[in-house]
Amino acid sequence: MGTVYALLVGIDDYPDKPLGGCVNDVAEAESWLRQHGGPDLRILPLRDRAATRAAVVEGIRGHLGRGGPGDTALLWFSGHGSEDESDGPRTATGRSQALVCADSLDPGGQPIQDTELGALLDEIAAGGAHVVAVLDCCHSGGITRDPPPGARSRRVAWQPWWRTDRDGAPRGAGAQDAEPLRHVLLAACREQELAYEALVDGEQRGYFSHSLVHALRRLGPAATLGKAHALTEERVRGRYDAQHPELRGPEHLRFLHGDALSVPPFLLRHTVSGWEVNCGQVHGLRAVGAEFTLVEETAGGRSDGPRVVVVRELRPESALVEPAGWTPGRDDLTTVHGVNPSAPAFPPAAVTVVGDPAAVGMMTAAVAGAPMLSTGGPGLALRLDVGGGLARVTGGDGHPVGPLPLRSSDDAARVVDCLSHIARWHQLKDLDNPDPWLSSLVRVTVEPLVGDLWHTATGEVVCAYTRSGQEPQVRVRVHNDSPRMLWCVLLDLADDYASSPALFEGDFVASGHAGTARHGEPVWLRLPPGRSLVRGSFARDWLRLIVAENELNVAPFRLPAWSSDAPGAERGAVGRPDRDAGSVLRLAPPTGPRTAGGPAGDVGRWGTVVVPVRTVCPDLTIRGA
Repeated sequence: MGTVYALLVGIDDYPDKPLGGCVNDVAEAESWLRQHGGPDLRILPLRDRAATRAAVVEGIRGHLGRGGPGDTALLWFSGHGSEDESDGPRTATGRSQALVCADSLDPGGQPIQDTELGALLDEIAAGGAHVVAVLDCCHSGGITRDPPPGARSRRVAWQPWWRTDRDGAPRGAGAQDAEPLRHVLLAACREQELAYEALVDGEQRGYFSHSLVHALRRLGPAATLGKAHALTEERVRGRYDAQHPELRGPEHLRFLHGDALSVPPFLLRHTVSGWEVNCGQVHGLRAVGAEFTLVEETAGGRSDGPRVVVVRELRPESALVEPAGWTPGRDDLTTVHGVNPSAPAFPPAAVTVVGDPAAVGMMTAAVAGAPMLSTGGPGLALRLDVGGGLARVTGGDGHPVGPLPLRSSDDAARVVDCLSHIARWHQLKDLDNPDPWLSSLVRVTVEPLVGDLWHTATGEVVCAYTRSGQEPQVRVRVHNDSPRMLWCVLLDLADDYASSPALFEGDFVASGHAGTARHGEPVWLRLPPGRSLVRGSFARDWLRLIVAENELNVAPFRLPAWSSDAPGAERGAVGRPDRDAGSVLRLAPPTGPRTAGGPAGDVGRWGTVVVPVRTVCPDLTIRGA
C-alpha cells in the first residue's frame, strides 16, 4: 500500500459570501482518512483565509505532486464555485467553471479555472499516482427550482476582473499508443446545477460531502468509485432531488487506493422509487421479466443460493426491479450490490452449429448454458463450423475471427466466450430507439484534418492514409439541434469487436451547441496490428451516438477487442470494466477532467445516431510497409 497524499481545502470565510459547512466537510473527511488512509498518510489542510489561490495551487503541485506509482493523491475542495460563458472545445454546455479560493473575491484575485485544475491533476496522474478530486461546490448555475428550506448554494457570480479562458483552438496531439493516466472526478452536481449546504444531523454540512463520507463508511475500505457514487447520489437526491452528484472516471477502481477490482457492469440500489438497476433501454434491455443475479461479495457466497431481482418497469437509463423469492434486510437498503444480467435480459444470438457430430454435441450443450446465446430464434444469426479440432465463427459484421481450438470442454467454453462477445457487440452496434424524436435532432459530423475524406452513397465516411503513409486525422463533433440540454455518449464500435466510449465519454451538450470528441484534439485513424498497410487494406468503425435526458451507466459500453489470448469472460457478465478496451479506433485517448456520471431517477427520452467510418490505404502500396 502506497502513500496517501491528501489536500483538504475548506473555505467558509468568503468576503460578502460566507458559507458555514465547508470546514466541517473537510474535518469529517480528515477523520475518515485517518481511519482508512493506511500507515503512510500525509494530510495538508488549508482552511478559510489560508486557502488562497497560490496556496491551493502550490498544495496541488508541491504536496499532491509528490505522489508516484502506487500512491494516492486526493484533493477535497469544499467552497464556492463559479461559471462563465466559454466557446472552447471542452465546454459542450457553453460554460466553463472555476474553484473560488479564499482570495479570489478580493479585487484582482483570480479563481482556479477548470482547464488549469485539470492540467495540474493530470500531470500528477501521468506520473503514476491514483488522483481523485472531490469537489463540493457549484460547477455552474442555472437551475430554476427553489432550493430546500434553509439550504444555501455554494456559488458566486463570475467577477468582472477574472481572466477568462476562451481559447477555442484544440491542443496539439500526437499518435499515442497507450492511454495516459488521468484523474478521477467526484463532483457535487452537474455543470448546470448548484450544490447546497444545510443543517444536517445537527451540523452545517454540504449535502454531497456528508453523503460521500457516509457512503465510504458504509461500503468500507474496498469501496469502488462506482458504488460510492451510486450510494452518494441517492442520499443527496433524497434530500434535494435537483442536485445530481457525478462520477467522471472508471467505476471499477477503489476510491482511495485506485486498484482495479473485478466488478459487474450493473449496480442494484434502493431508491425513492424502489429497487433500481442502472441498466435500461439504452443498454439493450427490452423485456419486463428479465432477471439480474446479485454477485455476492463474501468469499463463500450464500448457503441458500443466489439472489435474483426481476424487472418490473423499463426506463431509458435504468430499470425498476423486485426481489424474487427473498426479502431484503436492513443492510441491503443502505448499500449497493453488483448484479449480472441473467435470462432473458438481452435478446440472445441464434447460433447454428454444423460439422463433426461429437463436436456439434459438445458445442450445442455449451451454447445452451450461455445467457447471450441460443440454438434458435430470431436473434443475430451466427454460424459455427466445427471439426478437426477447430471451430470457425462466421456471421458477425466485424473482421473475421480466426479458427479457435476445440479439443476439450475448456476450449468449448472459450468458443462460447467468443460468440457471447460478438453477440453483445452487435447489440450495441444495432442499438436503436423506435421513438425517432430525439434521434432526428442530433447528429455526428466527421471533418478531415489529415488525409482525404469522402462520403459514399450509403452514408459511409471513408478516410484515407496519405500517399506517404501518414495516418488520417479527423475532427468528430456531436451536435444537439434539439430545444433542450441532452446527455451524450459517443461509442466507437470497431471491427475487431471492441466498443469504447472514449471519444465522448458522457457529458451534457446544450441546445444549439456541439461537443467535440477528445475535447478538441484530433482523432487518429489507423489500421490495427496485423493488417498490412497495402492497397486494399481497410478497417471499419461504427460511431454510435446515444443521447438521453439523464446520465447513463457507461460501464456496459466498454468491450475489449476480441482476442483468443485474452482471459475468459465471467459467465453472464456484459462489458466487464476490468478489461481495458485498448486502442479502439486506433486513436490517442482523450485527456482532461470530463468523464461520465451515473444514472438519474427521472424518466426521459433517448435516441441514437450511427455513422459508419472506413479507414483505407491509398491506391499505391505504402513504401516500407
